[in-house]
Order: sequence, then C-alpha cells, then structure tokens
Amino acid sequence: MKDGSFQIEIYGGYCEIGGNCVVIRDSDRKIVFDNGVRFSILKRYYRGRVQPLGTTELRSLGIIPPLEIFEDADVVYISHLHLDHLGLLGALPHGVKVFVPSLQILEVIEEWYRGSPTWLANLPHSIGVETLEIKPLQEDIFSVRAIPVSHSAYPSYSFIYYGYNQTVFYSGDLRANGPLGARRDTISDIRNGIDDTEIDVAFIEGTNIGDAETPIGADEFRSIINKLLMRNSLVTISVDPLDFEMLTAVSELATFAGRTLVLASPRIIDLAPIWLEEFRPKLDSGLGVAMELEKPVMFPTELISIRDDVFRSPGNYLVIQEPVGYLDMLRQMRLWEERLPIDSITVLTSPEPLEAEAEAEEIALVTWLLSLGVQVYRVRVSGHYYPFEFQKLVRAIKPRTLVPIHTKHPGIVHSLYKTLSSIT
Repeated sequence: MKDGSFQIEIYGGYCEIGGNCVVIRDSDRKIVFDNGVRFSILKRYYRGRVQPLGTTELRSLGIIPPLEIFEDADVVYISHLHLDHLGLLGALPHGVKVFVPSLQILEVIEEWYRGSPTWLANLPHSIGVETLEIKPLQEDIFSVRAIPVSHSAYPSYSFIYYGYNQTVFYSGDLRANGPLGARRDTISDIRNGIDDTEIDVAFIEGTNIGDAETPIGADEFRSIINKLLMRNSLVTISVDPLDFEMLTAVSELATFAGRTLVLASPRIIDLAPIWLEEFRPKLDSGLGVAMELEKPVMFPTELISIRDDVFRSPGNYLVIQEPVGYLDMLRQMRLWEERLPIDSITVLTSPEPLEAEAEAEEIALVTWLLSLGVQVYRVRVSGHYYPFEFQKLVRAIKPRTLVPIHTKHPGIVHSLYKTLSSIT
C-alpha cells in the first residue's frame, strides 16, 4: 500500500494465522509491528530430525522477516509474547530498538530457550539489541500509542500510529470475551484508547472468522468447570503459562469449590510471582506447588505431594499443569505402580487453533491419558474475538480502509467489512 511518501509492507500474517510482520514507512520514519515466526512455512520444511541450519536459512525461506527491513528501522513493537509475533530477537541486527509488553516476562521466556538445542536458541536478544518496555496509553516519541487488550498472552497490546498524513491501527491479537468475562472489555478499551481519532488504515486480525470450530465464552467455561469440580475426583486443567486471565479464572473456580490450587508446571511456577502481583487472585482455599517437581519457589506457598496428598484426597485439590508435563508426571507415577484416583479428569484449554504438529501431539496425549483411565475434556476459550463480535469491533475503530491479517480467510473478513460499511 503506497500513498506518496507513506507506504505499508506486509512480510507475514496475510492469508495465514501468525507470523505477523508489518512495516510502515512514513517520510523519515520506519516503524515495524511484530517480528513473528511463520509456522505455516516452518512446518512444511522442518520436522523430526530435519532442523534449520540457522537463521540465515530460516530467513531465506521467509520463515522469519528479511534482515533488511530492520537495518534502518526506528523501532520494532511486539504486540505480545507468543512466538508467532515475538519471533527470534537474537536474529535482529545490532542497534535495533524493540518495545516489548513486559521485560520481566520476556526475561523468563528467554531463559526457557537460551540453552535450547534447536533454532529456538535464537529467541533471546543479543547485547546489541535494545529492549524497552511498552508504556500503555501514552503516545511515545515515535508517535505510537499502545492500547492494552485481552488475549491468551499477558500483557497484550494493539497500537495506533499517528503518521504525518495517515493514522494506522494495528490490532495484534485480541479477544472480547475471555475467561474473566465482562471484567475485561477489550472493545470498550479500544474505543477509549482511540479517543475519536480518525483511523485511515486498520490491520485487524480475523483468526476465528471462517473457522468451523466454535469456541465457548466465559459463562459456558465457568459452568462446565464448576460441574466437574463438584465431583469428588482428581481434576487437572491445562493452562498456557502466559494466559494469566485463564489462570485467574481457574483459581477463582478452585476457591469457589473449596479446592487448593496446585501448580504442577515448572513454567507456570516461573511466571507465578508476576501473575500473583499483577492479578492478585483470591485463593481462600490455598495455593500449593507440586513437591515432585523439586523446583525452587520464589513466592509464598506450600509444598504438596501429588502422590501422597492429591492422589489420597483428590476432591481437595485442583491441579494446574501444561499437558505434556502432566503426562510425564502420570507416566512416572505409572512406573512407580501408583494407581490414579477413580474418575480422574483432565481439561485441555488450548486457546489457539491447533496446527498439524500440535494436533498430533494432542492425539498422543489423549491416547496416553485414556490408557491411564483419565477422562479428557477439551474446552476451548479462544484467545481471539468471535465472528459475531466483528461488527462491534469495527464500529469501535471505524477505519476508512481495513486490511485483514492473522487469518486464513481475508476475503471473508473484507466482505464482512464491506457489508458493514454499506449498512452504516
């Protein structure tokens, strides 16, 4: 898209879900929104023992953005810390300035991958890349304002760029109906953040548009989990470590059911101090950490044995775990000839659409759980707005031009926008 000295280039996220990278050139300014890994291409070239030779090969295949777009960029903004938006900071050239949603959370994530034997070792930023934390609702020196939004990664932002002659809105990823329900009204937050600014071009994600699978909302999620917790059985819920809203909702449901929340995921434990500080959940029934992990804990808690406490009195606990980590724990228990409590339940809450490899992993996970006598429920509360919320979102932004991004069906999104525009 070009209009005189104003130009927009898309390097990822168009006709695909994820891999976002949008560049705005405006006279003497060059702004980059997101630096995502394009998993849609990555999974075609690499799997099993076929692994990337390095960032140069990844870049040559278009899996990560071209190096030249960063070399003269004023700044890069990362909307949230999922890899399809954060990308490989270690692949950025020296001298690049990057604004991220949270330096504290980024530091934890970088530590997870720093010693990885795979291409993910390139995720941590190098000394020559300056990382700064986004300040919400303030127009910065690059004429960009960040608006906090709800998503399955905390914190997440949409952005407004106030150009010389054009104003651009970039949605990042967002949801209007998350696990906390009306307590996070993203569309109202966007409307207030825009504050009557006329938006010339809006990049709006459309992940769920055209998808045949219908995720559920906050009320339906709470109803299902409440019913499961009323049973005197072992209940385990998988939660993405970055989805602080989901973790808060689950902790509230545990308190309502009189169950102690037990964290049995090393990555969730790593981020728990930040979650507890930012969301301050009420944990009237207590908070525990699985003793079997043998992991140092940096927040007030009690050590609880999955084997000796949870398995003996399953109705007193709600276990939080990442799916594969939980499976590894159960398999170890099996080797110890430890029997699971009768009617054990696992709830899988993956907020994002499953790609081929994730789907294959989940099939293996479910097969293992069923063989161990565990009933599996898949309860998806999406990290993205639902199609029926598109109209309300567009009316909050009121763009002159809409560019669909982060969707496999941009034509449907554009048709919906055209229809809406003709009505209004």
